[in-house]
Amino acid sequence: MASDRQPAVSVIIPAYNAAEFLGAQLTALDRQDDAPHFEILVCDNGSTDDTAAIVRAFQEQNPRLRLIDASRRRGASAARNIGAEHATAPLLLFCDADDVVDNGWVGALRRALDDCAFVAGGVEHRMLNPGREWDFGWDRPTFHDPALPQFPACGSGNMGIRAEVFAAVSGFDESLDAGEDIDFAWRVQLAGSALADVPSAILHYRKRGGIAAAVRQGRAKGAGTRVLAHRFALLRAAYADAAQAQRPPMVEQAAPTKHRAGAGKLDRLRRLPRKVSEIARNPAAITPYIAAIAFRWGFQTASLADIAQIPVPDPLPPAPR
Repeated sequence: MASDRQPAVSVIIPAYNAAEFLGAQLTALDRQDDAPHFEILVCDNGSTDDTAAIVRAFQEQNPRLRLIDASRRRGASAARNIGAEHATAPLLLFCDADDVVDNGWVGALRRALDDCAFVAGGVEHRMLNPGREWDFGWDRPTFHDPALPQFPACGSGNMGIRAEVFAAVSGFDESLDAGEDIDFAWRVQLAGSALADVPSAILHYRKRGGIAAAVRQGRAKGAGTRVLAHRFALLRAAYADAAQAQRPPMVEQAAPTKHRAGAGKLDRLRRLPRKVSEIARNPAAITPYIAAIAFRWGFQTASLADIAQIPVPDPLPPAPR
């Protein structure tokens, strides 16, 4: 029987052919500790597998769970935006179908949103990726990207935001195939809402398996990096100019010597035997190196033809200290 209570939080999950892992995420959301009343919106982006059937099976025991047809526009950003359109709570939390949230995830982000309009949680790699310690990535809630280093960013799979703030920036940019989470985080902050870390809101992240998946992800990240660098170029330059104007004059330093310039290359050569030995012991360890090659490929081949640059506002919003 459906509840008549107004949810305090809407959890939005974009899903496309997510049947293999979705059940684990829904089970994790069903066992949340110290959480307010919340609804779960699985936003099906046109799946052809059993994603919808899995949601319906869980609905028999969880009246808070809703299946949203998010197929009219394609892509994860579109699915998230459509989910936000259907959400009934004033607070929105986002996670992905193939990860698993910790038992206190909803409660931690909900409490943080009492004080901050935009928050991000921490990432844990070990639970869902046994034996892949060589491939663990960043685990902090936020990070910095050189496309706009003055502002932190976060992943779209572990964030929370007040619904009115989400609406004010028109949600995720559906024209971006990669980097849309970083773009979203920066636009929210440029609009006046700071991004706060919530390390207690833990998400167990699932790494993609196989060389083909690594190539697809690496290429998409490379393309996204180039797109973001172009999209935020005017703002990046404006902040750099503002910072330079505030610095005292510096004494000119001598150019690096030939020995110093070649030190990095020498270090890489010294590390080569260790990397070869590591791959010989575990052939799957070659995956991040292939992903790095795919990243460079994506960066070099990304099209910027339809990417609009973000204009510099006047006045320039202050960057976080």
